[in-house]
Amino acid sequence: MAPQHTGSGLEIYTSRHANDQEAVNTQPIATYSERLLEVRRDFTLYNDQVVVQARWFPNRRFEHVVKLAALKGEFQEITIRYRMYRYAGWIMATGALAYAACYYNAQDMVLQAVGYVALGVTICGAVFMSLTYPNRRIRFARFRTQADRIGLDIGSAGNDIATFVKFVQQVRRQIYR
Repeated sequence: MAPQHTGSGLEIYTSRHANDQEAVNTQPIATYSERLLEVRRDFTLYNDQVVVQARWFPNRRFEHVVKLAALKGEFQEITIRYRMYRYAGWIMATGALAYAACYYNAQDMVLQAVGYVALGVTICGAVFMSLTYPNRRIRFARFRTQADRIGLDIGSAGNDIATFVKFVQQVRRQIYR
C-alpha cells in the first residue's frame, strides 16, 4: 500500500495488489480486555469478526471466533452479581458463625484450635471479599445472533466504563457495515 498525503496531515492508503486487501483485514480495529479474579478475556475486533481469547487461572486457555454477520446490531445491557464476591461473603459469614460458636462454648477459657481456624476462615473470606469488591456487579453488553441465541457477551470488568462503551459501539458499527 502506498500512502497518499492530503493537505490536512491525513494519510490515505490505496491498494496496489489484491493481497493488500487481505493484509488490511488482518489488522485489528480495536482491542478490549476484561479481567476478573479467575479469568481474563481479550477481545480483538476485526472487519468481519471478533476473536475472544480467554485465560483461566492457573493454565487453561480458550479461543473463540464470533462472525459479525451472525450477530444483530442491537444489544441488551444486563447486570450480574459476580459469583466470587457472593462466595467470599458466604465464606466470611460461615467463618464468623463458627468463630462465634467456638467463642461462646469456650466461655472464660482459652479458645481452642477450632476457634482459631474459624477466625482464619473469617479473615480469608474478608480478604477474598475485598479482592472481588470492585467487580461485585458486572455490566454486560449481550449481542444476540440472527437466530436469537446469545452470540457475544462483553463485560465491563477491569476497565473504566468509557473504554467498555467505546468498544461496544465499535462492535455495533462493524456489525452494521
